Amino acid sequence: MRQFSFLVFLLATFTCVAAAVEPQKLNTEQAEEVESAAAVIVNLFEPRYPPLALTANVFGDVDLKLGIRKDGSVESAVVLSGHPLLRDAALNSARQSRFDCTACRDEVTFYSMVYSFQLVAGPDFPCSESHFRIVRSENRVTLIGEPRVVDPYFATFRVHSLKCIYLWKCGRHWAGLDEYFYPVRSAKCLDLWSCGHRLREPWARCKALHRDIW
Repeated sequence: MRQFSFLVFLLATFTCVAAAVEPQKLNTEQAEEVESAAAVIVNLFEPRYPPLALTANVFGDVDLKLGIRKDGSVESAVVLSGHPLLRDAALNSARQSRFDCTACRDEVTFYSMVYSFQLVAGPDFPCSESHFRIVRSENRVTLIGEPRVVDPYFATFRVHSLKCIYLWKCGRHWAGLDEYFYPVRSAKCLDLWSCGHRLREPWARCKALHRDIW
């Protein structure tokens, strides 16, 4: 009987402690939300897509926690999560941005911020006039860029050549020929066979628009 009473006492004590801790946790989370709402970004230092991340087609979100002074400057910036190739770009933008913190009560107000790096091919890809655009919504900054065209056809390979009477491979052939061009009949051989070349898409479209391949 005494053991049963002791167990009931322990259970009641644990329930009371848990009930006291949970509101405290909720109050802390609510306080952080209020602090974030007190600071408002007024001048965003535009982020740049890291070249290495762009070449590797890396995208994703970077979560930051900022400490904002009353004068609107950034006192501290810490990365909570995000790809290593994207973190520095987000930190650099956040640290140089300005905030309105006139409603802040503390000397340093904590502010949650998310930088979203996305790669989306536009309608004129890969020869668009503009390859980046920024969309901002409250504490979320989205940088939308176009993926790079990865061209593996940059090498040459050995082929049989006239200079060695086609007995062995003594010449070289550009490996990107079939990627960029397709054979067509040409006047230089009286249109009797495909001795000419024509640009494939989208390179032909970019050339017509006088734009570089992205």
